[in-house]
Amino acid sequence: MGRKEDDRRVRRTRALLRQSLTGLLQEKSLREITVKELTERADVNRGTFYSHYEDLNDMMAQLENELFEEFEQVITAYPARVLQKGIQPILRDAFCFIARNADLCATLLRDKDSTFLERLKVMVYRQVEAEWGALHQFPDENVQRRALAFFVGGVVGIVQSWAESGWQDTPEELALLADQLMMKGLGESI
Repeated sequence: MGRKEDDRRVRRTRALLRQSLTGLLQEKSLREITVKELTERADVNRGTFYSHYEDLNDMMAQLENELFEEFEQVITAYPARVLQKGIQPILRDAFCFIARNADLCATLLRDKDSTFLERLKVMVYRQVEAEWGALHQFPDENVQRRALAFFVGGVVGIVQSWAESGWQDTPEELALLADQLMMKGLGESI
């Protein structure tokens, strides 16, 4: 068996386990789920599960870490010089990424024990501060810190609201809304 076929099989198995876990997490908390229950739903044997993960907490941590690694690639693809023409493209790509991972994002947003929301805020804040904060002149560091916190809180709030509504809007609609709110405020017709 070739390496590509092995890789494809591994990706398929991990996707089945992820899909099964997110489905179970819609019914109950991670603490209430067993490996046996997960593997039965995914139609894989327990040995296969343990060849990928130590336990369910490890699986959840790996899924979250993979999600953040991919999301970081999305948001770091836009240096300040690119965003001088507007922030809508990065917002669209970020919302598209979230839409592609809606099952896991919704699960992590609902989980009261998850650090997902805090990690998301920190990651976006750091990127905004390091790269995009240079797009605007602020009178001092306090104003900049508060403005960036407002920006990050607003985007994360839109994501939470989007998840709660069942992902009804398109990423493009949300990118336009977020862009209008951040760049023009409520004074403009939205």
